[in-house]
Amino acid sequence: MTGHGASRDYVVTEIPVEMLFTELDVRSARTDHLIESFTDRWYEHHLQYADISMMRLVPHRELYRYFAGEPGAAPDAYLDWHEQIHATRGITPLMSGKELLNQRRLENDNMRSELHIGSDFFFDHPVKARWNPGGYFNILDGHHRASFLYCLGFRRIPVRIPLQDYPVWLHSAAAAEVEQTMKDQQRTLIYTPILHPRFYGMHSERDETYPTRLDHIARFLGPGKLKGKKLLDIGCNIGYYARHFVREGAEVTGFEPDPDHYALLHKLNAMERTAFSVMTERFEQSEAIQQYDIGLLLTVFYHVMKDPEACRRFLAQLDRSVCGVLFWESGDAIEAEKKMLMENTGFNHYEKLADTFGTGKYRELGVFRKA
Repeated sequence: MTGHGASRDYVVTEIPVEMLFTELDVRSARTDHLIESFTDRWYEHHLQYADISMMRLVPHRELYRYFAGEPGAAPDAYLDWHEQIHATRGITPLMSGKELLNQRRLENDNMRSELHIGSDFFFDHPVKARWNPGGYFNILDGHHRASFLYCLGFRRIPVRIPLQDYPVWLHSAAAAEVEQTMKDQQRTLIYTPILHPRFYGMHSERDETYPTRLDHIARFLGPGKLKGKKLLDIGCNIGYYARHFVREGAEVTGFEPDPDHYALLHKLNAMERTAFSVMTERFEQSEAIQQYDIGLLLTVFYHVMKDPEACRRFLAQLDRSVCGVLFWESGDAIEAEKKMLMENTGFNHYEKLADTFGTGKYRELGVFRKA
């Protein structure tokens, strides 16, 4: 419902969850004077959750996962967050943790009741946000509503934005170039979502249904800052994951040898106002490899594992380049892939994140770490 609720100075539209970030820190936003009993301790706590993807807003996310009955979810992080925003300013909370939880549960139940009627409530009471030149929106008000909808599987959230931000986000000329590129390539299907209203009607093969692979990765990463982290995306396809981590502040390098994927990726980067380095050679053949804190290897390795020489070079390159964590999704030979990765690299710790399914195959998503 793009443009729903337009008025002279704002518009209510649907923003993808991937483009919704928490509020800017109050000093950057120059709103610190509005914080009652501001202290440096409060500010340090506040910084933990400022200007990160709402998917990584752990207290709110875990609260609504708990209310939704998701296995392993608990409200503890939210209750601790609430206690700390008061304790760090020397303020006594107005209600106990139990009272707060009861209030939030009532609000959760009321929002669920509204959803049974339809989505009008959330368009009438939208999240408020503002465009960030980094290619995303910072929430100004409505973190709870956004988290509630996100944890129920909504991939787009009704958001009120300043009218002047709307054409900046739409970037119509660049969107038209994306559309033309897809027409030239005769694409009728995309592998991952395109985060723009012009393409909301297009089905993507992956990452449409909550929890997506990105959701699982966000849970593992927690709220820690990614700014300045070096990330390698091997086989980045049309750049969905790479662009997400660019928005999170990471320095991203992608490898994508397919010329059609690269051409569309380039246009999407321009449309979404993000940029990252892209190598068009095959990863195992590249001589431009650096060292990276985080690696993404999602449904890629199975393409090379049956060629002994390519596999050997790939694993050696992977071991040299990724020094921290490696997020991996398998092909259909799950255990064989894991065994080859563990036995031929320095990745000696593995944690399964989820069973996944994509392009007709049962897969596994997990994370490898070096000691």
